[in-house]
Amino acid sequence: MRAPRSVLRGPQYAGWVPAVPPARAFAVRIVANVSIPLSDGTLLGADLYLPDTGERLPALLGWSPYNKDLFPTGAPAPFNEPGDVTFLASCGYPLVIVNTRGTGRSTGELPKAMFDSSEVDDMRQVFTWIAGQPWCDGRVAMTGMSYFGISQLFAAGHGMPGLAAVAPFGSATDIYRMVAYQNGTLHSGFLSPYIAVNGSVQRIRLPVALRHALGYLVGTAPVQAVTRKALWGNLHRLIRHLSPSEPWLRRWAAYCLEHPLDGPFYREASAWSRLSDIEVPVLLGTEWSMVGLHLPGTFEAWHGIRGPKKMFIGPRWDQWPFLRYQKEIVSYYDHVIKGIDNGYDRLPPVRYWLHGAERWESAEDWPPPGAARWSFFLDAGQGGNSRLSTEPPAGGRSLSWASLPVGLSYPGAFDRYGPYPQVLRYESDPASRDIHIAGPAEITLQLSCTAIDTHVQVRLSDLAPDGTVSVVSVGWLLASHRTIDEKRSTPTEIIHDHAHPVPLEPGKPHSLRFSLFPFAQLLRKGHRLVLEIGSDPARLAPGTKDRFVYFGNAGTPYPALNTIHHSGGDHSLLRLTVRPPAGDARAP
Repeated sequence: MRAPRSVLRGPQYAGWVPAVPPARAFAVRIVANVSIPLSDGTLLGADLYLPDTGERLPALLGWSPYNKDLFPTGAPAPFNEPGDVTFLASCGYPLVIVNTRGTGRSTGELPKAMFDSSEVDDMRQVFTWIAGQPWCDGRVAMTGMSYFGISQLFAAGHGMPGLAAVAPFGSATDIYRMVAYQNGTLHSGFLSPYIAVNGSVQRIRLPVALRHALGYLVGTAPVQAVTRKALWGNLHRLIRHLSPSEPWLRRWAAYCLEHPLDGPFYREASAWSRLSDIEVPVLLGTEWSMVGLHLPGTFEAWHGIRGPKKMFIGPRWDQWPFLRYQKEIVSYYDHVIKGIDNGYDRLPPVRYWLHGAERWESAEDWPPPGAARWSFFLDAGQGGNSRLSTEPPAGGRSLSWASLPVGLSYPGAFDRYGPYPQVLRYESDPASRDIHIAGPAEITLQLSCTAIDTHVQVRLSDLAPDGTVSVVSVGWLLASHRTIDEKRSTPTEIIHDHAHPVPLEPGKPHSLRFSLFPFAQLLRKGHRLVLEIGSDPARLAPGTKDRFVYFGNAGTPYPALNTIHHSGGDHSLLRLTVRPPAGDARAP
């Protein structure tokens, strides 16, 4: 049967145009519901998208636990992430979409943890199977974002047979601190819908013809918009009524109940420890929108991979299916696998989108060489005007906020005239010139708390003279996880010890130092920076207006009063990274 409709949406190239663009040289046929046998008798369900030719070609593998029957339907859901399967195959790459064991049409039982040792063994056997097929020339690459992207780093780190190159988009390198417990706080806004939705749709079986028909219907822009609004607007109500299978609920319990701290359960399933083992060429891709879940993993991979690599970070985007950068990925594979001289080797190592200027920039490394630190002291100021100041504060006034657990019942009047706000706000002076901010960001807080633990969340925004506010980054930390893991930390991210929490001593100031997610923003002349600090993950969400992908976390564990101390021996500081104008090595 002929393959489904091909629709590319969103940006396709990261700031360049290849000398030899991808050629859609082949008609594509689908061979659906193929069973790939494993050594223990398990059969993995797969769909093959094959170029209509007798030529042996390098193949692509898409690996995930997401029901493959739903991919060609155009469903705007965050499991629809292998890329445009018809486009990829038409460019001369036979494509194999595989369901992991116990998912979709695959037999066997879903393991408790994603990417455990059994999944790695299964993947190795599938690589061998693909390389031996008559339509494959023995070389295999991979496709897709999120789970599809994480699997690529796993395959490369474990040296899968026949693997020629990978292009993980929106991946993650640490299942604990990116997927399950972001900086110590349960990633409940992601894990619950992830398990409920994916565990429920596994039972769906769609004939190939119906999948294709739905692709033409659901894949249209108007239907996409309506479906997206209905799905995301009702997601948290929907998950209460879904019925995921029991193995998926075991997986939820493993993450949320059985393993609240980092340890072997997560480390075995995380790619970070094998990044230095990767030898094949790697193209790392992500977007500034992917805070928490996917953005930090791309940068950790950049720092950990020693082999040939390039990286691009695109503008914020918040829509599915994953149909972006398909031409970028094919151009990359055309060069590194097929040897086509399309100019890819002459691209800079790093390309990134600069929000505020709305243009692509490049760098020889990340953080950009020659960048400078731009530091602000948190200053309580006078008359309630808290400031981000380039000079240490003169006074010793402290500021406090009410840290209230999500779902806590409290008098509504507290928000209007209670003694403590739930969010503190600091504002900088207007920028005296355009300032190119690009790189890591971090905050150090001298904080005391009336409880033994608290969740601290910050949000950084660009405030225009007309009052328009654009969020540029967020960050958070569970205070008991404040001990820094110096060995694992990278030039982009402060990584903490999440295996040995240390309770706070109530009332005593403690130093909390943690990263905001890296960003790139041109702060225009006359614009200000606004820093907000609190504990409520909803009040300090980055917001949909700025197209962030943010699922929310569980927030603070105890009701408490949190206080920031602004002077004394240590200061509370915000540190950013700026690229000075050519010939000027100074920070603003």
